[in-house]
Amino acid sequence: MKHLIRRRFLPVFLCMALAMSLTACGGKDTPPVEMETGGAAGTLSGSKGEKDSGVGVDPKPAEESLELLYDTMAFDDQYAGAVAYLGYREQGDSAPLSDWLRENCAGLVEAMPFLLHVPAEHILGPGYGDLFCIVPRDETTMLTVEHITWVPSQFEVGEVTDEVLYQARSARPVLIFKNLDDSHPLPDVHITLEPDNGPMCEWFPDVDEYDALSIPGYPENPILLDFAIWGDVTGLDYPDDWEFPGDIRWDPPTAWELAYTNWSCEHWDMEISWGDSTEPDYEGIVNLYHQPEGGQEYTLAYTGIWRMENGCLRLELSDGMGDSVSGSFPVRIDPTGDYLYIEQDWETGVCPPFFGEEMICLDLVRTYG
Repeated sequence: MKHLIRRRFLPVFLCMALAMSLTACGGKDTPPVEMETGGAAGTLSGSKGEKDSGVGVDPKPAEESLELLYDTMAFDDQYAGAVAYLGYREQGDSAPLSDWLRENCAGLVEAMPFLLHVPAEHILGPGYGDLFCIVPRDETTMLTVEHITWVPSQFEVGEVTDEVLYQARSARPVLIFKNLDDSHPLPDVHITLEPDNGPMCEWFPDVDEYDALSIPGYPENPILLDFAIWGDVTGLDYPDDWEFPGDIRWDPPTAWELAYTNWSCEHWDMEISWGDSTEPDYEGIVNLYHQPEGGQEYTLAYTGIWRMENGCLRLELSDGMGDSVSGSFPVRIDPTGDYLYIEQDWETGVCPPFFGEEMICLDLVRTYG
C-alpha cells in the first residue's frame, strides 16, 4: 500500500529515455568520498577510516539522470522543483550512506544514481531521521533550507528561523534529514524554492503515515514533482496484459466530495452541509457534535463554516460561548471515500476540536453521505 499511494504515471517516452540513458553507460570505479552532516559523520561512499563497501559510481550516468529530471520539469512550468522521500534512517546507524540508500530505496538509486553523488556540503541535518532529496527546477533556481523553531504568541504559534542550513542561487540537489519526536512534533525544516521561470514554493518536508509526501498545490497541479516514481513500477515494467486498476492514491477531496457528509471519530461527529453559508467565500455550514463520557446523546459543541483551499479543509468554528477555532487542515480521502485523513494546521499548530492531546493527525470514518 505504501508504494501504491506514492506512485505516479509519467509519459512513456520519459521512461524510455531514462532506460536508454542508463543502459548505454558503463560503470567505472571512483574513490570513496567522505562527508559530514551537521555534527554527525557520514559518507556517501564509506565511513571515516574504512573502505567503501559498495561499488564505485560512474559520474556520467549520475549526471545524465539529473539532466533527465531537469528536462522533465522543463516540460511544465508548474514545477518549482522535485522531491523524493528516501526513508527513515535510525540514529546510530553506522552503515555508509551509500549502502543505506541502496538498501532502502534500491529502485530509485538505480534510476537516479545522482543520489550517490550529492557532496558533503549538501547533506543537511543531524544525519538521522526522515531523509528527503530536494532538486531545484533548474540551475538558476534559488534554494533556501532553514532550520526553524516555533514560538507561541498570544493568538498563535509562529515559525522563527533558527539557522539557515543552505542557500544558493545556482542550487544543486540537497539531502535533508528531518528528525521529529514527541518533544517537538511541529516541522523543523522549511524549504523555499524560487525559480526564474516557475512558481515560488514554500514547503515543510513531511510524509503521512503511509510515507506519502505532502505536496503543495492542487492534486492535478502539484508545485513539486515527486520523482520517487522512478523507483516504483513504471510503464516499462508492466506485463502485456496489465490493466490500470483505477485511482489508488489518497488525494485531497473536492468540496463537492465533502458536501452532505458526516465523519466521525471517538465521541465526535462532523456534519458538513452545502450551500447554506451566508459567507460567499465558504461552501456551507459545518457542525461538530460531541458525545460526553458515559455514552449520553451527542450534543452540538461547535458550529461554523467551511471550504476547501489548496488541499486543506478550512474551518471557522465557534462554540457560542466565546471559544473559537480557525485553521486550514490538510486532508486526504481514500479511493473508496470511506476514510478522511486530517492533519493539524502546520502553519499555526492549531488542531480541530476533536483531536486528542498531543495529536497531530487522525483518520475520520464516513458515517453518512
